[in-house]
Amino acid sequence: MSYSYPKALYLVRLNVENVSIISSHLTWGFPAPSAFTGFMHNLQRKLNEIDGYQQVECCGVGIVSHQFTAQVTKSSSYRYSPYQLNLARHPLNPNGSTPAIVEEGKGHMEVSLVIGLSGEGLDQYLSANDEDLTLETQNLLKKLNQLVYGMRLAGGVIFPHQRIKPKLVNWSQHDATNKTVKLRRYLLPGFALMHRHEVLTAHQAWLKLYPNYLATQQSEPNMLDTLFDIQRLNFVSTAKSEVVSVGDVDGEWKIRPRPEHLKGWLVPIPIGYAALTAVQEQGVIKGLRNDQYPATFVETLLSLGEWQSPHRMGNIVETLWNYNTVPKNGVYELVQPFAPKQKIDLASVDETENQSFDVNTDIEEEEY
Repeated sequence: MSYSYPKALYLVRLNVENVSIISSHLTWGFPAPSAFTGFMHNLQRKLNEIDGYQQVECCGVGIVSHQFTAQVTKSSSYRYSPYQLNLARHPLNPNGSTPAIVEEGKGHMEVSLVIGLSGEGLDQYLSANDEDLTLETQNLLKKLNQLVYGMRLAGGVIFPHQRIKPKLVNWSQHDATNKTVKLRRYLLPGFALMHRHEVLTAHQAWLKLYPNYLATQQSEPNMLDTLFDIQRLNFVSTAKSEVVSVGDVDGEWKIRPRPEHLKGWLVPIPIGYAALTAVQEQGVIKGLRNDQYPATFVETLLSLGEWQSPHRMGNIVETLWNYNTVPKNGVYELVQPFAPKQKIDLASVDETENQSFDVNTDIEEEEY
């Protein structure tokens, strides 16, 4: 599959209130990448309805978080989580009865969007100099601002940033590195969301080499076991020399250090959907929001992401998320088509370091 490389980047910083923070059936927190790709797709459709912009396309959206505040309350008595969502009380029904409470997690965030623009009709609206914008470029930027500020993002209400104004930057591959260096200051302080599926698969292979790392491991770990292991703190008892996640508190307990390939701010993220049934023809499934298209029942796909500082990036286009245009086997996933393919070599990990993960050896304290 091929994706259009952006001819321009539209960068806008937004303050968004009351966004949905329940991103999947197993994760909550920052909105899912699909909320931002849906925002990008909606922006393209609205832009294409304007005369002169019918051939302008959005080829990806980068997500840079500057601040995120979940609307939660710390609970004194809890069973599964130390936090409790702040739920809204809806008005009474017409008959005076109390409506059912729907658990809707909300939060506020400050985020920068890096939206790639491409298409055959875009060249006439771009300026050669990013500082001295032509009248056509100024009109395009004005249209984008008008559309963005009138939309919703992840269910939240959008407010423009008071100090940092949107930018429209002419983009090409030969000067991508130089322009990325200039845009880093615009995106800092913040963290860009990157897909790190290769870390997930590498850790699954690593767990097979060290079966004693997981106390609950009875067979070869699957992807879900691997994802859970990355996200929790594993404790080890020096008295009993065994790894546990929850259990007896006797003896001296220490946090087991992570292997080298798990360094970084790693988080579970939903990256799309997997079909549960074959695609049904238009009108077969009743009760849809829009029955004009074929539809199918799906479940959420989970993977691993990393919050990465923009100052570590050589090309800001690597942060762009987009849809997989050629889904296979009913998998509708989100991808970062311009990010380089990375491979983790587990053989490069120091053997002496790996010995610290053996339950039969002493555990050494390590700062990390």
